[in-house]
Amino acid sequence: MGPESRHRAVETVVSSGSASTGRRSQERPLSSSGDGPPLGALSPLQSYLELGALASAVPCARLHARQVVWEWGLEELADSVELIVSELMTNGLHASEGLAGSRYAGRWAPGVPPLRLWLQAEDKRIVIQVWDGNDKLPVRQMASPSAEGGRGLLLVESISITWGSYQAEGASGKVVWAVVG
Repeated sequence: MGPESRHRAVETVVSSGSASTGRRSQERPLSSSGDGPPLGALSPLQSYLELGALASAVPCARLHARQVVWEWGLEELADSVELIVSELMTNGLHASEGLAGSRYAGRWAPGVPPLRLWLQAEDKRIVIQVWDGNDKLPVRQMASPSAEGGRGLLLVESISITWGSYQAEGASGKVVWAVVG
């Protein structure tokens, strides 16, 4: 699936909504300059979570995602969303190792940058986005059968409708996103 079809697939998920019926995000997702989902128009159901780049962030994000999906009445997507959130947060955690600062929302902050998670839902589809402070875009790898890791993006690709990544405007790092439905 090329960048244009990915963009269209996510565009059908994220469109302008009426009054909010779910959690309102504390921050809007970052806009993209490339292949990212269009974020100018927000869906009626959305959630935002910011966590420290610690090992405990992954299970916290998984639990948060499961509860939010349940709250939205989309329980049938909970397992897939939880698994993708786990993979993207784990990748973000590994990407954050060794970073000494980041730029976000136009401001520089010293220290290891946090991980940011956005969930948006509309029409039985959920967009998952995870920001980390590392500029290096993810690349799906072919792991050997004996390898302990390296299959995360392959798993995301097989479970999601589409996925991608982009470098956000006005920030260091990247956003990795996936659509489940």
